[in-house]
Amino acid sequence: MPDIVKSAKEGIAMAEYTRMLQNGMIGADVLSAKRRLVALGFLHAATKSKFGDETEVAVKKFQSVNGLEVDGIIGEKTWAALFGDTSANTCESTESTADKYYILDRFGAELKAELVADIETVSELRREICLDALQFAIDPYNPPDYPRSFYIRGGNLYNKDLTLNVMTESRLKSYFAKSSYAQYFDGGRKEMMLEASAESGFSTSGADCSGGIVGLMRAHEVYSSGFDASANTLHASHATDTNNPSAGDWHWKSEHIGLYVGAGRTVEWAGGAYGCQLTKMNDRRCYNFVDKKLHRMGAWETYCKPRKY
Repeated sequence: MPDIVKSAKEGIAMAEYTRMLQNGMIGADVLSAKRRLVALGFLHAATKSKFGDETEVAVKKFQSVNGLEVDGIIGEKTWAALFGDTSANTCESTESTADKYYILDRFGAELKAELVADIETVSELRREICLDALQFAIDPYNPPDYPRSFYIRGGNLYNKDLTLNVMTESRLKSYFAKSSYAQYFDGGRKEMMLEASAESGFSTSGADCSGGIVGLMRAHEVYSSGFDASANTLHASHATDTNNPSAGDWHWKSEHIGLYVGAGRTVEWAGGAYGCQLTKMNDRRCYNFVDKKLHRMGAWETYCKPRKY
């Protein structure tokens, strides 16, 4: 599990507490709370405004670490621990320019500034797609204990009903049982993923490289929720090669694809031992969660601009 920040009171935009939040509820305040949980390492993604089972697990972990009553409900005390002393709130909104990029804090101030500078130059749709993808990526040069999102051969990041493709214990084991997928999960990868899943309360998402792109295209309504394609098909039929990439374009090599997010970085679901990582485009290295080492990966072949946005 990523390193846990025990207090959310330092250097953030504070939000006003308006109601108790619990499983099944929907609203902008739910989304704000989920985004804080993601930024603090307790939740792996926050793209929907519904309080679901994964959010409840994350809230309970946050409460346990912070000495709060562990009930999975965000009451006034839990909200205050997430956002700071609400009585001192002077911010108009948690969606200020400074606050909406806090998911990037874990990449360090310098890289965050570079990413924000590039993401700010593109359309709102491209920004949303990039920030969505970045929620799942780890920094290979400063890795957490486990991936934030697994590489799952044949998996799409968002399902056809647009729910996150969460790797429950039964779903993981069903993938592991497929003999044709064995090569993707052997050599200690299966054991690492099961350990990581248990640590996260089986709330970790999963996708393969094209499934990451496909899921993002589904979730952000670039294509229909039933859209699917391989890495090579995405490149050949849904994009045009370019020498002038922008955040939100794709990075491609034969049978592999990733999302370029600016600052010379690509979000990619890199393989069973790696999960989703934020890699350098000109020095592509991934952190191996099994042998605990950086591995040099093959170079990308081209950038390509999606034809639909």
